[in-house]
Amino acid sequence: MNWHYVDQGQQAGPVTEEQMRQLVQAGKVTADTLVWRDGLADWIPFSEAGIESGIPPVPAPGTLRINKQEARGGDAICAECGQYFPADELITLNKTLVCARCKPMFLRRMAEGVATGGAAGLWREGKKLVTRSETPFPDRCVKCNAPANGYRLKRVMYWHNPAFYALILCNLIVYAIVAMIVRKKAVLHVGLCEIHRKKRKTAIIICVAGVLGGIGLMIGAGVAESGWLAFGGVVILLVGIIWGVAGARMITPVKIEGDTVWVSGVGRAFLDELPER
Repeated sequence: MNWHYVDQGQQAGPVTEEQMRQLVQAGKVTADTLVWRDGLADWIPFSEAGIESGIPPVPAPGTLRINKQEARGGDAICAECGQYFPADELITLNKTLVCARCKPMFLRRMAEGVATGGAAGLWREGKKLVTRSETPFPDRCVKCNAPANGYRLKRVMYWHNPAFYALILCNLIVYAIVAMIVRKKAVLHVGLCEIHRKKRKTAIIICVAGVLGGIGLMIGAGVAESGWLAFGGVVILLVGIIWGVAGARMITPVKIEGDTVWVSGVGRAFLDELPER
């Protein structure tokens, strides 16, 4: 079935449905673009054409994605770095609002055929990823940048100023109480590929096995009155916990200020796709 569409006020086509999908992906056809085919009484918006494009509708030029609770001194968000700016300081590229700093990266990705705007609200700062709590992550693995195929790992992270660790020297209970009061929270839903999901699962299994094995050895040491057996149980218990925590958490909060979080542990390939802050 062939379609016609309006391009800059002029009729274009005919094109097949597959070609229409390619036009949508290229940003030449948006949800509001008028289209027509034989059998239709009049031109209709592409969003009503019933063509499964496989991607969400592309916003029309100038569309502002505003979160009033997060807007700080600005009224529009850059699709690349996720920071807010006055609307007149943003540029519309490929139907997407981009700030001047992100423009070179955005144009380079467009030239290379890489999807743009998919990492809105994420950027890099050296080897750290910076984002806001609850910001949607792109459908890529944060460790290797491979496709995540829709999988998201929910990470609830807490952080407090490292200076509070000094309270441990005074009293562990006091530290625990103060840490609960002053800690800051961020929630991220990060993508993981199948390989890293399996690695995380393996780390959790090793952790559980280490804890159970260590406890079992310590109980056996009490029965056998063996100090070496007890020592081995403690070692296995600690190794299991450390291995499990390190392998299961995937990413680690470095700092949390307000709703902004700095994260380490993200793969270089993933970071390279993000604009630098």
